[in-house]
Amino acid sequence: MNKKQAKILWNSLTNEQKMQFNDMLHQMQQGKLLMKNVMVDDNEQIQRIILEPKDKPSQPTAPFAKHFHLEK
Repeated sequence: MNKKQAKILWNSLTNEQKMQFNDMLHQMQQGKLLMKNVMVDDNEQIQRIILEPKDKPSQPTAPFAKHFHLEK
């Protein structure tokens, strides 16, 4: 994404989306978010980035989870 495209995208966001983006950026800079997945199209343009809290507990492995009584 070039600067012009970024500016168009930023201007198309609502005030609430801009606040959410700034909050996410702040958390990312503090190392509280972990990039989980990046999805790109055939032209190698980023379509979606999935971020998760760094301290989020991981899901148990499915085949072994049935043997333990874990809360979700």
